[in-house]
Amino acid sequence: MTPRHRSVTATDIALLQSLAQERSVVAASRRIGISRDRAVYRLARLGEAFGGPVVTGVRGGRNFGGSRLTPLGDRIVREGFDSVELLKTRPLAPPSRSNLLPGIYRSAPSPAVVVAPGLRLRVSFPADDGERVSLLLDPEAILVARGRFASSARNVLPATVDAVRPGPGARGRTLVARVGPIRLRASVTQETVAQMRLFPGTRVYLYVKATALRPAAPAMRATRGSPRR
Repeated sequence: MTPRHRSVTATDIALLQSLAQERSVVAASRRIGISRDRAVYRLARLGEAFGGPVVTGVRGGRNFGGSRLTPLGDRIVREGFDSVELLKTRPLAPPSRSNLLPGIYRSAPSPAVVVAPGLRLRVSFPADDGERVSLLLDPEAILVARGRFASSARNVLPATVDAVRPGPGARGRTLVARVGPIRLRASVTQETVAQMRLFPGTRVYLYVKATALRPAAPAMRATRGSPRR
């Protein structure tokens, strides 16, 4: 079940997971903080990527309700994109646009990179315990939400909005959020900023799949210790 193109993101999977529970495009889109039109576009793009519809029963009317996942959509939700290789096949954003996070690899209790005191990001790639690594995180791979919800993302990071800046495209925006002592950039839309009221000081949650965190270069040997600031 390999997608035909490489533009599937964590938001797409979160939308399917939310739709499976809400059974309504409007309710599902509100739950993850995107517009209904954006949700419909993403569902259509997923269908194109996987060669078949992922949702059916979308009706017109005030609530655009009565939606349900097709067997294909249900399989994507059930297996998750770790097993169907979605983010693993998606190319990273250029380093100039990606978040760059230096840290120390720790193999126990589960593979993770310590990027700040008390802040471990779970990853899916192997390295030696104590190696210094730099992570790349595509802003498109970060899902921004105002609250917690059921998700397969292994990194759920409480954060505070620092700023919202112009982003790629006419309606794109870059949200800068503080997670402890570090800042992360996430791609959102103008509609999302307005709908979720993403102003400086707003408390949010950032959902990041372990597979979305990639080493910027082969891990280099380093003395054990705290990551540099």
